[in-house]
Amino acid sequence: MWYDERFQEMDIADNFKVLLKFILLSILEDISYTSKDGQFLRWDSRSCKVRQRNAKRIANGKMPYKSFHKRRILPVQRAILQALDLIILDVSTPASSAGVNGKQELIVGSVLDALPLQDSASVDAVITSPPYCNRYDYTRTYALELAFLGVDQQAMLNLRQSLLSCTVENRSKIRQLQSIYEDIDRAGDFERVIGTLERHDVFQEILDALRQRNKRGEVNNSGVIAMVEGYFIELAFVTFELARVCKPGAHIAIVNDNVRYSGETVPVDLLMTDIAAKFGFIPEKIYVLSQRKGNSSQQMGKYGREALRKSILIWKKSGDTDAI
Repeated sequence: MWYDERFQEMDIADNFKVLLKFILLSILEDISYTSKDGQFLRWDSRSCKVRQRNAKRIANGKMPYKSFHKRRILPVQRAILQALDLIILDVSTPASSAGVNGKQELIVGSVLDALPLQDSASVDAVITSPPYCNRYDYTRTYALELAFLGVDQQAMLNLRQSLLSCTVENRSKIRQLQSIYEDIDRAGDFERVIGTLERHDVFQEILDALRQRNKRGEVNNSGVIAMVEGYFIELAFVTFELARVCKPGAHIAIVNDNVRYSGETVPVDLLMTDIAAKFGFIPEKIYVLSQRKGNSSQQMGKYGREALRKSILIWKKSGDTDAI
């Protein structure tokens, strides 16, 4: 924070101040007692937070948490200089000075709100990795960065709800989506996307299987069912809008993971691709990455181990302008 204050007081252009703040944002994990670990921040055993928790556990006759030490925690000055060195290297390489002029536009907001407002047939290609349907709460994973930017508790809760549904804490966005499409006089498109999912046998079969497992007490959190349903509903709207904004022949590349809940495997890659085909995309390839995601120890103990795919999906927008 001291460096941030000094940088903002410097007599330099505002865009340089933004760059310096970005550098500080990028080094927070390197200089902290935390490490990003899946769906949460892992705290070093030397941190005040963990020491206080362990003292309380020991006082209550419990074992302390398992010890975790980060390999290294950088001094702030060294971390800043290393980040600056990387930037200098980037801008000084021949590839960066080839004379190609680019244009970037940052759209602030949820893809669910912003994408329906983009012009039709205006996009040449899309590369994206949406949140996975894996219960990871990215507002917790990036809590350090959000706190550094001044995001308070309520703003963080609001952000969590605005993200694509991927945690059991997410509430349904059906009414929000309906309102978005009614406001832009496209209520028919809203009904089309919802109807496509209601008639999708595999999607409905997955939801029914999870509901049956929940009735048998096999689902450890009933919010999983609402999360899976909300996740595919929202991604279906995103996919529908991508088909609308892409030019004929445009390619889409999407990275995603399959998931498994209470022994029920959800083939995210195949299901997403089938939904995309109904909205005007031609499936070209599904690349299966060499790594295979494991299962939780609880699931393996009860249902056995099953390798889960991490995939790259390649779709091509149909040349048929009436496809959507």
